[in-house]
Amino acid sequence: MLETKSVAQNLNRGAWSALGVLVLTCVHHAYGAYIYKTEWRLHVVFVAILAAVAIRLSASRIRESRGEVERGSAFWTFTLVTLLIPVITVGVFEGGYNHALKDALYFAGSSMELMRRLFPAPTYEMPANVFFEITGVMQLLAGVVAGLNLYHFLKASGNEQRNAESGLCPHPERPGPHVTAMPDRSKILVGGL
Repeated sequence: MLETKSVAQNLNRGAWSALGVLVLTCVHHAYGAYIYKTEWRLHVVFVAILAAVAIRLSASRIRESRGEVERGSAFWTFTLVTLLIPVITVGVFEGGYNHALKDALYFAGSSMELMRRLFPAPTYEMPANVFFEITGVMQLLAGVVAGLNLYHFLKASGNEQRNAESGLCPHPERPGPHVTAMPDRSKILVGGL
């Protein structure tokens, strides 16, 4: 039962931290669009909203669905969308490269030639607005947290599957939290949470 509780807790942490990254990137990009008069930045808000809906719905289906196929597809939707959008695209690329690296090079006194080669206008702005740069770098930190929470969810789910395969899982026929393990490791399914 403790391991199943761990799966549920890690799913919740993973979902909430991923959603936090998406809210942060919406604020950051909407603010950037406004102050730099670059409305094209708003496309990120629409992508973030779609990702948030996919994360929220898939996490809900992981918790509530009794069907193996639905839970399996929800598991992989949650895992892939969380990894690709909040962790890699927003956290690593947007927060890490677009802001943390840019700010580090800029404040270390790198030449403007290097800065313009790595961060060409009009896509990039040199650091000129504290709020924009702080929220930009915060995306890296929030993405790391979301990535760690996703990792812990996947690890807890794997532990549940191993316990189910060894006969140590809670009684799946009883109502309440349980895991349906399938022979294929790619189909770790959490149900009844």
